[in-house]
Order: sequence, then C-alpha cells, then structure tokens
Amino acid sequence: MDTSKFSRYTSSRLFWFLFGSVLGGMGVWSGLQQGLIGETMIGLGLILLGIQGLLRPVVLSRVAKMSKEEMTREVSIGSDTLHGALSLVMAATLVVGFVMKYLVKV
Repeated sequence: MDTSKFSRYTSSRLFWFLFGSVLGGMGVWSGLQQGLIGETMIGLGLILLGIQGLLRPVVLSRVAKMSKEEMTREVSIGSDTLHGALSLVMAATLVVGFVMKYLVKV
C-alpha cells in the first residue's frame, strides 16, 4: 500500500474518517448498550464509510485537466478491488442495519 498519497487531500481524508468514526462509534456504542442489532449494524457501516473516505477521499475540483476517474485513481490508496469490496460491504451493512432498525425494529 502506497502511504505517500496520504499527504494529498489530507483535510478531506481526515474529515471523512472522523465523520465515519465518530458517528459510527456512537452508533455501535448505543446499539450495544441498548441491545439493538440494527443500530449496531448502522454504526459498523458508518465506520466502514470513514475508512473508505480515508483511503479514497472525496475530491471536489472544478479544474477539468483530467477526468474524475483519473483523479480518483491518482489519490486513492489501495487497489480497485479493495475499494469495490469495501463499498459493497459498507452498503450491505448499512442497508441491513436500516432494515433491521426501522422495519424489523430489532
């Protein structure tokens, strides 16, 4: 893993990591305290969102020098397979958590 890319878009990486970690940590803590599986799953999904934001930051740029795909590949840490798998697990965890919390009420 190429960690030299951490110095690019540091503020965006830090924001998304802290956002996911803090909200996810609070969700996991609250879910475990109250015995709510859905809340715990949502918290885990948000923690994965924070990790995803750390490895592949959201880059908002108006400069059209390179395509969005090229820019994303340039600043991403890890392989496309890693990001794809992380995205799928994150989405599945969030969907299952929301279904369990709001529809099943568990």
